[in-house]
Amino acid sequence: MGHMKVSDSAQRFGFLVADVQRLFGRRFEQFAQRALPMTRAQCRLLVYLTVNRGVSQTVLADILETPPQALARTLERMEEAGWVRRRPDARDPRIERLFATRAAVEQLRVARMLSDEVRDEALHGLTAFETVQLMQLLQKVRRNLTNVVPTPLDTVVPEILRRPQTGTAFESDDADTAPHPLEGPDGDTSECTDLRPR
Repeated sequence: MGHMKVSDSAQRFGFLVADVQRLFGRRFEQFAQRALPMTRAQCRLLVYLTVNRGVSQTVLADILETPPQALARTLERMEEAGWVRRRPDARDPRIERLFATRAAVEQLRVARMLSDEVRDEALHGLTAFETVQLMQLLQKVRRNLTNVVPTPLDTVVPEILRRPQTGTAFESDDADTAPHPLEGPDGDTSECTDLRPR
């Protein structure tokens, strides 16, 4: 790979991945405008929030690569809409942990179906073998980058926050104890996770 010369920037790996993501997101937005009460950015935030349950606002801003003040405004609107709940950290009450609510999970189920439609359009013309091979190769690339890109330590949420005790005030509304909204029958994560920040 080191000796390969690519003169056209549109054929470079990084550009191609980013452009596929851009087009995927734009197509998703076309569907979402008719079927979802939230924006693509809010949907993307909830996807990350369900993957990183109980994350702090500071770390979520880092994960999303979003300015903290902008994220704070977005979270405030989403909390008012009933899609996000806050809990004080069990060890440090000054830190607020964020969780998606069950109402948000239901919207993410719709988002997953929309995302699956976009996926089917994107993979049109590929054989089943090519599709599996493509996903396996992309997962390998992601693992390579995950090994060299630092992950915020705060994404490791204390067990007490992941599994609240029976009878807590949050149990009936929060989604952190529910099955993951983006997992399929085999535990795979939906292509909705491709709705990531550019």
